[in-house]
Amino acid sequence: MVVFESPTGKTEWIEDKKIVKMTQVGKNTGDSLKKCLDTGLDALIKNKAYKWMSDNREMSVHAQEDYDWINNDWTPRAIKSGWKKWALIQPKTALSAISEKKFVDFFASHGIEVKIFEAPEDGLTWLQNV
Repeated sequence: MVVFESPTGKTEWIEDKKIVKMTQVGKNTGDSLKKCLDTGLDALIKNKAYKWMSDNREMSVHAQEDYDWINNDWTPRAIKSGWKKWALIQPKTALSAISEKKFVDFFASHGIEVKIFEAPEDGLTWLQNV
Protein backbone atom coordinates (compact mmCIF):
# COMPACT_ATOMS: atom_id res chain seq x y z
CA MET A 1 0.00 0.00 0.00
CA VAL A 2 1.38 3.41 -0.97
CA VAL A 3 1.40 5.73 2.05
CA PHE A 4 3.05 8.74 0.36
CA GLU A 5 4.06 9.62 -3.19
CA SER A 6 5.68 12.62 -4.87
CA PRO A 7 7.51 13.02 -8.18
CA THR A 8 10.81 12.20 -6.45
CA GLY A 9 9.85 9.71 -3.75
CA LYS A 10 7.40 7.02 -2.78
CA THR A 11 6.86 5.23 0.53
CA GLU A 12 4.99 1.96 0.74
CA TRP A 13 3.88 -0.34 3.55
CA ILE A 14 4.23 -3.98 2.47
CA GLU A 15 1.68 -5.50 4.82
CA ASP A 16 2.35 -9.21 4.27
CA LYS A 17 6.09 -8.74 4.84
CA LYS A 18 5.84 -6.01 7.52
CA ILE A 19 8.40 -3.90 5.62
CA VAL A 20 8.51 -0.20 4.79
CA LYS A 21 9.83 0.37 1.27
CA MET A 22 10.97 3.83 0.24
CA THR A 23 11.95 4.58 -3.35
CA GLN A 24 13.81 7.75 -4.28
CA VAL A 25 14.17 9.12 -7.80
CA GLY A 26 16.33 12.11 -8.63
CA LYS A 27 16.73 14.87 -6.06
CA ASN A 28 14.30 13.86 -3.32
CA THR A 29 14.89 16.67 -0.82
CA GLY A 30 13.13 18.97 1.61
CA ASP A 31 9.44 18.37 2.28
CA SER A 32 9.18 15.39 -0.08
CA LEU A 33 12.05 13.57 1.63
CA LYS A 34 10.68 14.39 5.09
CA LYS A 35 7.21 13.14 4.16
CA CYS A 36 8.67 9.95 2.64
CA LEU A 37 10.59 9.23 5.82
CA ASP A 38 7.93 10.34 8.30
CA THR A 39 5.09 8.39 6.68
CA GLY A 40 7.36 5.33 6.63
CA LEU A 41 8.17 5.84 10.30
CA ASP A 42 4.46 6.19 11.07
CA ALA A 43 3.88 2.81 9.36
CA LEU A 44 6.67 1.20 11.42
CA ILE A 45 5.19 2.55 14.66
CA LYS A 46 1.57 1.74 13.81
CA ASN A 47 2.45 -1.83 12.82
CA LYS A 48 5.15 -2.45 15.45
CA ALA A 49 7.57 -3.28 12.63
CA TYR A 50 11.34 -2.90 12.42
CA LYS A 51 12.33 -3.51 8.77
CA TRP A 52 13.00 -0.85 6.14
CA MET A 53 14.16 -1.01 2.53
CA SER A 54 15.43 2.01 0.62
CA ASP A 55 15.52 1.65 -3.16
CA ASN A 56 17.99 4.40 -3.99
CA ARG A 57 19.17 3.20 -7.40
CA GLU A 58 17.93 6.38 -9.13
CA MET A 59 18.62 8.78 -6.27
CA SER A 60 20.87 11.81 -6.50
CA VAL A 61 22.83 13.43 -3.66
CA HIS A 62 20.92 14.95 -0.72
CA ALA A 63 21.40 18.51 0.48
CA GLN A 64 23.32 19.07 3.73
CA GLU A 65 20.12 20.28 5.42
CA ASP A 66 18.54 16.89 4.64
CA TYR A 67 21.49 15.00 6.14
CA ASP A 68 21.27 17.13 9.26
CA TRP A 69 17.51 16.59 9.63
CA ILE A 70 17.81 12.83 9.08
CA ASN A 71 20.65 12.44 11.56
CA ASN A 72 19.39 14.80 14.26
CA ASP A 73 15.61 14.51 14.01
CA TRP A 74 14.40 11.45 12.09
CA THR A 75 17.00 8.85 13.10
CA PRO A 76 16.55 9.22 16.88
CA ARG A 77 12.77 8.87 16.42
CA ALA A 78 13.21 5.85 14.14
CA ILE A 79 15.54 4.11 16.58
CA LYS A 80 13.19 4.84 19.48
CA SER A 81 10.34 3.28 17.47
CA GLY A 82 12.21 -0.03 17.27
CA TRP A 83 13.72 0.18 13.77
CA LYS A 84 16.44 -2.50 13.53
CA LYS A 85 17.03 -3.69 9.92
CA TRP A 86 17.80 -1.64 6.82
CA ALA A 87 18.22 -3.03 3.31
CA LEU A 88 19.82 -0.38 1.12
CA ILE A 89 19.59 -0.74 -2.64
CA GLN A 90 22.76 1.01 -3.75
CA PRO A 91 22.54 4.16 -5.92
CA LYS A 92 23.83 3.66 -9.45
CA THR A 93 25.99 6.79 -9.53
CA ALA A 94 29.28 6.81 -7.66
CA LEU A 95 28.67 10.24 -6.13
CA SER A 96 25.29 9.20 -4.74
CA ALA A 97 26.76 5.94 -3.44
CA ILE A 98 29.50 7.86 -1.64
CA SER A 99 26.95 10.19 -0.07
CA GLU A 100 24.86 7.22 1.10
CA LYS A 101 27.92 5.87 2.92
CA LYS A 102 27.42 8.66 5.48
CA PHE A 103 24.01 7.23 6.37
CA VAL A 104 25.22 3.64 6.39
CA ASP A 105 27.99 4.44 8.85
CA PHE A 106 25.79 6.66 11.01
CA PHE A 107 22.90 4.18 11.22
CA ALA A 108 25.22 1.23 11.86
CA SER A 109 26.89 3.14 14.70
CA HIS A 110 23.43 3.51 16.27
CA GLY A 111 22.57 -0.20 16.22
CA ILE A 112 20.80 -0.52 12.86
CA GLU A 113 21.86 -3.63 10.94
CA VAL A 114 22.54 -2.41 7.40
CA LYS A 115 22.98 -4.61 4.33
CA ILE A 116 23.70 -3.18 0.89
CA PHE A 117 22.26 -4.76 -2.26
CA GLU A 118 22.16 -4.04 -5.99
CA ALA A 119 18.68 -5.45 -6.61
CA PRO A 120 15.47 -4.79 -4.64
CA GLU A 121 14.55 -8.47 -4.76
CA ASP A 122 17.72 -9.35 -2.84
CA GLY A 123 17.02 -6.72 -0.21
CA LEU A 124 13.46 -7.95 0.27
CA THR A 125 14.63 -11.55 0.53
CA TRP A 126 17.12 -10.63 3.24
CA LEU A 127 14.54 -8.63 5.20
CA GLN A 128 12.02 -11.47 5.02
CA ASN A 129 14.56 -13.85 6.51
CA VAL A 130 15.79 -11.74 9.46
